[in-house]
Amino acid sequence: MTVPGSSIFQFRQGDHLCVFHRSENALMEVLSPYIADGLRNGERCFCVQRPEIVKRLEYDLRFIGIDVDKARKNGSLAFHSIESVYLPNGKFEPGAMIDLLIDTIEDTRRQGFRGFRSAGDLSWAVEGRDECRQVVGYEAMVEKCFPGKPAIGMCQYPIDSFPPEILASILRLHRQRIVESKDESPLASITVNNDHCVTEIVADKLVIKPKYYYVVEENLHHDVLGWGTAPDFDVANLRAEHIIRRRNIRRLPN
Repeated sequence: MTVPGSSIFQFRQGDHLCVFHRSENALMEVLSPYIADGLRNGERCFCVQRPEIVKRLEYDLRFIGIDVDKARKNGSLAFHSIESVYLPNGKFEPGAMIDLLIDTIEDTRRQGFRGFRSAGDLSWAVEGRDECRQVVGYEAMVEKCFPGKPAIGMCQYPIDSFPPEILASILRLHRQRIVESKDESPLASITVNNDHCVTEIVADKLVIKPKYYYVVEENLHHDVLGWGTAPDFDVANLRAEHIIRRRNIRRLPN
């Protein structure tokens, strides 16, 4: 049975994804169910958001049946300002941010939560600052930090605000990425990088229980390795991974 307000795409511990959005509405379509899933899973949700997004997120969570007051009281849902987390001394220090991230993940497990789930707004890096290169370096460290840890991280970027070359670098540093299309579409898609291959998984976001379509290509030559449909995101992901494993076996030297 489909849980109200659940994500179209599900994530595993160790995942580090980015969302490139053009509008707040598109961001909320991803952010609200992402946080709701974490709360339902018994995870600690760490949200670094603008005040207006916090208001919308609280409203969405209440609307789909999450007890926001209880979650905030027991520590499973925490909202933090951009200044207090990313710019505590008026400047961004990637190394200190990684230390904070690791400490928070470890503290999360000590407190008995099943995992740590973060959602961070990185739009501040282009607003009167010259922090884009610092953010790229930070994302590279996060990408190395998350695998193997009981944590999921989501980074948010307004796609029209960042220089194209910075966006390209950020995309390469996330195994999973969701990019809002220029035109309104009933379809939601996520791209997953995996061992020199890329998988695109697409579903109809207007359908209560959508069918998932997946295509696997080689990164270098864009050769299609396989495609198909699946009843849910996990099955689509597993079938895509199976195609990639078969491709890797065939490429092994005799």
